[in-house]
Amino acid sequence: MESEMNTILTFTDFGTTGPYLGQMEAAIKRESAAASVIHLQSDAPVCNPKSAGYLLAALANQFDEAVFLCVVDPGVGSERRPLVVESQGQWFVGPDNGLFAPLFHQREELNLYRILQQPRGDSQTFHGRDLFASIAAKITDKQYIAMDSVSKLEVGVEWGEDLHEIIYVDHFGNLFTGLRGWQIQRSARVHIAGRELSWAPRFDAVTQGEAFWYINSCGLVEIAVNGGRADLLFPEYRNESINIS
Repeated sequence: MESEMNTILTFTDFGTTGPYLGQMEAAIKRESAAASVIHLQSDAPVCNPKSAGYLLAALANQFDEAVFLCVVDPGVGSERRPLVVESQGQWFVGPDNGLFAPLFHQREELNLYRILQQPRGDSQTFHGRDLFASIAAKITDKQYIAMDSVSKLEVGVEWGEDLHEIIYVDHFGNLFTGLRGWQIQRSARVHIAGRELSWAPRFDAVTQGEAFWYINSCGLVEIAVNGGRADLLFPEYRNESINIS
């Protein structure tokens, strides 16, 4: 495997409190002292690989070559496969639970590998530290990795390129959808909870308290309220399908 990268970007649902990020970073350093770590996202949708996968795919498009250590893994310790995914000069390490399915659907070229290395230690509940961190570090160092090629994912093969749902709520209460913005006309209306929202380029382009949609910094369609919180205006967003007209 050829890689000139020595930076690992973590994408997890761990949150920023507790020992988990630190433990995983320490495991990376144990394998590769030269590797640097950036915590790209630590509050991915909790125990929700599907929503997290569409967010991951959007974030990954902001980088060229990179190694992503991806841990949203509610089935940790089960029979789900540990994977390495290679696509467009990028490497992704994590579980085969749907987290990489949006990448599979959105990208023309993608290679899948099942990790054969066994987790370190006796714990069965922290493969992010005991397995995936080691593999990500080995990729940055161009070390040998025991793995074999697989032809398809086990979860998410029936999903689409986009997800007509809210996948993430940010600190400001803005609602990220799983829809890529480049394919939505600015004249389109976004429908949520019986409301029809128009596009605006930024917050101050609408009146105070008005809801609108725009294309966010990740390239996704996002629903927001100028001077307010969309998650409070649309409290049932978790159960809503997002439609476009």
